[in-house]
Amino acid sequence: MKSRRLAHISTFFFAALILFFPKIALSQLSQSQLSLTLDQQTQIQDLAARLLKHADAAGCKKTCSILVANFTGETGQTSPLAVQLADEVSQELAAQAKGLQIVGRHYLQQYLERERIPSKLLEDDNAARWLAMENGATVVLIGYLKVGLTEATLRAQLLDTKDFASRNAAGKSRIEEAVFRNIANLGDVEPAEPFGEARELDPSKQTYDSSKIRRNDPLTSAPSCSFHPDPSYTDAARRVKFQGSLVLRVIISKEGNIPSLQVLKGLPFGLNKQALETVSKWRCQPAKINGQPADTMVPIEISFRLY
Repeated sequence: MKSRRLAHISTFFFAALILFFPKIALSQLSQSQLSLTLDQQTQIQDLAARLLKHADAAGCKKTCSILVANFTGETGQTSPLAVQLADEVSQELAAQAKGLQIVGRHYLQQYLERERIPSKLLEDDNAARWLAMENGATVVLIGYLKVGLTEATLRAQLLDTKDFASRNAAGKSRIEEAVFRNIANLGDVEPAEPFGEARELDPSKQTYDSSKIRRNDPLTSAPSCSFHPDPSYTDAARRVKFQGSLVLRVIISKEGNIPSLQVLKGLPFGLNKQALETVSKWRCQPAKINGQPADTMVPIEISFRLY
């Protein structure tokens, strides 16, 4: 009898979470243009030209669409400078490309903000390919920025989405480099995410924070859920053996259902949708405040693991 690899989803309910989200989204930070020297402009132009020479190897035989993703840094996170360089490369690709559609990074900004997928997760080539497919592109351009004391090195590569889940796909298109000297004039390299603070979940409801419920008060109790099935793995996540955790914020109503929920920290491969759809069907016992049922705001962490 053949053994099976099983997907295990672990749900941590009412987890004590310390979450940091920048107050300013990268979509706001990247509005200003970089002040590039002539040499730096030449580096961008040359990098774009070399990348386009690999378009065939990346799946662009005649016509295709290339999605430019947020470039990342050494920590796996992006930064205002990395985003601005992605925009500069995108504009130069559009100027030089013939018969190719360049999908600028700003076209996927709304998607990243809605899904709240951290940049670190897009270091995985297959996650970047999935992102391109979700946004209707056939090729994705990824970039990695290493900043030193006097220069910054940008390494970029085109990835073919048709090689999704292929172990050796990354070698089909060469990595190209550009070195920027005299970097004092360049932008902010502090890590940041492509999304800002989460919107208010439901301003029409007065909710209690579950973490502030007094546990030793006989008239006060935290909510609990009697029907809480785990969300299932998506085919895309299973194909690439992806593992990770996402965080939801939900309202457990005084009636015991979940009328409002949102993603605070998301995952790729369609796992956000799976989690939202499943958790919205949970049935719970509401919190009690002063002996009365109450609407409660609750964080939920869901971990996807393969065994």
